[in-house]
Amino acid sequence: MPFRLPPPVIRTLFALALIVIFILAMIPMAVVPEVVDFQDKLHHSAAFAVLTLLGWAGWPARINAVAGGLLGYGILIEICQHTLTTNRFGEPMDVVADMLGIVIARWIIQARTARPA
Repeated sequence: MPFRLPPPVIRTLFALALIVIFILAMIPMAVVPEVVDFQDKLHHSAAFAVLTLLGWAGWPARINAVAGGLLGYGILIEICQHTLTTNRFGEPMDVVADMLGIVIARWIIQARTARPA
């Protein structure tokens, strides 16, 4: 039997992840060695895939609401970067990368919950 965290713990981790990602999105960008040109987009996709999976684990019956809320959250981050910071700017392609992470997580969820016929 796999180890499973209770939903309240997962929901707390989800909330903490939302806060940490928002803070990281607002602070000055660290100098990170760039391995590939689209590395920033990979970070966005990975973060939103993890958020979606945490949201699903915390609210399994509400995955559509979680996914929609995360899309809005991604848009909010880009608006805040563009309007509240002088060192960051909002990019529409970041929202596309966020959506890709959500879609990837939804594929994982669908594969895990698919029932054989």
